[in-house]
Amino acid sequence: MQSKVSIIRCQSYCPEEIYAAVKKSVDLIGGIENFLKRGQKVLLKPNLLKEAAPEEAVTTHPEFIRAVIRLVKTQTDNIFIGDSPGGLVKTQSVYKSCGIEKVANEERVQLIQFNSIVKKGNIPFAKIIDEVDVIFSLPKFKTHNLTVITAALKNVFGLIPGLYKVHVHKQAPNFIKFAGELAHIYSLATPQLSIVDAVIAMHGDGPAAGDPYHLGLVVTSSDALSIDAILSKIIGLEPLSVPSTNAAACMKLGQADINNINIAGECLEDIIVKDFNLPKISALFKMPNLLAKSLLRFIPLMMGIDHLKCNGCMACKNICPQGAIKDVRGRLRLDFRRCILCLCCSEMCPNNAIYLWFLNRRKESGR
Repeated sequence: MQSKVSIIRCQSYCPEEIYAAVKKSVDLIGGIENFLKRGQKVLLKPNLLKEAAPEEAVTTHPEFIRAVIRLVKTQTDNIFIGDSPGGLVKTQSVYKSCGIEKVANEERVQLIQFNSIVKKGNIPFAKIIDEVDVIFSLPKFKTHNLTVITAALKNVFGLIPGLYKVHVHKQAPNFIKFAGELAHIYSLATPQLSIVDAVIAMHGDGPAAGDPYHLGLVVTSSDALSIDAILSKIIGLEPLSVPSTNAAACMKLGQADINNINIAGECLEDIIVKDFNLPKISALFKMPNLLAKSLLRFIPLMMGIDHLKCNGCMACKNICPQGAIKDVRGRLRLDFRRCILCLCCSEMCPNNAIYLWFLNRRKESGR
């Protein structure tokens, strides 16, 4: 079965340009009225990982969100914006630092916090998903140290409030199991539409410590799997080499075969890039699945601390839900037996001093 994805070039976050790109991207797959009826309640779910300025490319850009709001307003004024940042970070602080609070106030849209939950398949989701008619996912396209990329599929993970995410990581302590959990979560809370902010993406060791990369695209579809497949191809990855894409494809949650995706807008061959840096962990995904699984039994993924970058602020220690980071005579140490690879420490470190590593024992690991 074919799905449809639109790819539109957009060079900046200039309000007029980004609005035109977002509108065209939605028009090419049926128009906003095909996904949102007049007067319906809609949740806009961006990627707001942590406190960060828009130019850092850590979060969905506020002008991108404004463009979607203005398009949605042609159908309804019942608009809510919400996300659950990582760890113990205060949502309101993230809204303010990322520029979302300003946009919401100017556009008279309600910002919400995920304070109440509803369980679906034993997964605790923000209750708002049962209180709206439609969910629009607005991911930021980035690399990710555990999942290789984070885009349309991974963005749904943010519908799980705060430290409830830790429970998922405990249930899935390696990247293969976590990919399966992401696919399961997506199946329980599937957005009606995903519009990806890939104007300024992030490459390198994302989702927080990478570098901005000008990709210049807006990518839209009702099928998150197809979006992730297309974005993977654009940066030089085979779609099914991304564990979450592979897991979701096995569950038949969407279309991951490029040959069965109807692309509108730009020609895929014209926008493939050669200099997009993948996270260091991506070397693992170039191995056959059976080899990767066997290798992880003997040499697991681990977190490491670069003490040359660490300033001793204790942000990682304070946010670790497992108490896996200790202060030993003024030097931070990791207890690998407690660590569940939730990446809270890495994502929240202001100096990017914590990293995920594999087969690299020469680096300072903090032991």
